[in-house]
Amino acid sequence: MKYFLFFLFSILILSVKAQNPKKIMKEQGNVPVFFIDSIRVSKSKLMQYPSEQISAVSVYKDSNAVKLVGEEGKNGVVYVETKKFVKNRYWKYFSSKSEKYLAIVPNPRSDTAIQYIINDKVLKTNFESDLSQINDSVFKEIIIIDKNELKRKYAIEGKNFGVIIKTIKPIDLHQSKTKF
Repeated sequence: MKYFLFFLFSILILSVKAQNPKKIMKEQGNVPVFFIDSIRVSKSKLMQYPSEQISAVSVYKDSNAVKLVGEEGKNGVVYVETKKFVKNRYWKYFSSKSEKYLAIVPNPRSDTAIQYIINDKVLKTNFESDLSQINDSVFKEIIIIDKNELKRKYAIEGKNFGVIIKTIKPIDLHQSKTKF
């Protein structure tokens, strides 16, 4: 999975530079600014990070990158969020919206017996990024269902509760390129 990060870095370098191959080769020494969970890190630190713990990667280039970090961003910005980081974010958000949610998920690490569902789409693996994108601009409500209803309505066993998040639904909410 470290190859994924190297691949991402290579694509960023190519996308940030002009399309002139000589210029790309000449300027390959210029690297973007890297962040993991809002903490600036070196390229080598990013390359050492276990990719299975990564939830989301955002790449900013051109004026967007400069707006984020100043002139240092002229070669781009790569912002990585870990699963733990985004889990804390969505747990705080959902806890503030539902006392029932907080009762069944008293801390971010205690949702292993929970099945998350967004607008009737059951989230299977690597769902943290989907949940972390929910905010006040799209959020409608949280509905908690017990394991019997979870089994009956969604054919899911082995979970104690279902957490159904209703949102304003952008086109193709699940796996969407549209951010919340």
